[in-house]
Amino acid sequence: MEIENKLKQTFAEVFNTKPDKIDLHTKQNELEGWDSLGQLRLIMSIEENFNISFTFEEIALLDTFEKTLNKVIQKI
Repeated sequence: MEIENKLKQTFAEVFNTKPDKIDLHTKQNELEGWDSLGQLRLIMSIEENFNISFTFEEIALLDTFEKTLNKVIQKI
């Protein structure tokens, strides 16, 4: 649960929203600013906050909060 909360906080900071607006079902088209540039900012922030890195192929598949959370958990 700690990882999920930390990731929600990261999403909230990148997309200038409140963490409680983010849940497992949050999709890319539901957050203002989650476009290609937003995706890049999000990935850079996640990589820094969790000390992990993603491949280009992985980044292309991370279009929901749940997929992103599962990938972060897998990499930790």
